[in-house]
Amino acid sequence: MTLRILAVGYNPAIMKVVERLLNSHEGWQGVVALTREEGLKKLNGDLYDAVLLCVGVTETDEVEFRKAATNQTKVIRHYGGGSGLLENEIRSAVSDTRL
Repeated sequence: MTLRILAVGYNPAIMKVVERLLNSHEGWQGVVALTREEGLKKLNGDLYDAVLLCVGVTETDEVEFRKAATNQTKVIRHYGGGSGLLENEIRSAVSDTRL
């Protein structure tokens, strides 16, 4: 089984790195959205285990993502800090044997 993660952030260069880091983990599939609208469209159109809120996502945006997320979807605020922190944030938020 695959852990599906939607990462939303508004800086294309940073989000390219986030996407690469997410997809470097076996069993993880990272999908990136670069706008709030794109992120909400993807979240409403598919099932994700987690939504990772990254650079530029405002508190107002976060409220909208939390409203759109299903009960099974964890919403995680990511503040940066490197690949180890990113991995730990996801692992601690999503308790799943697939991790």
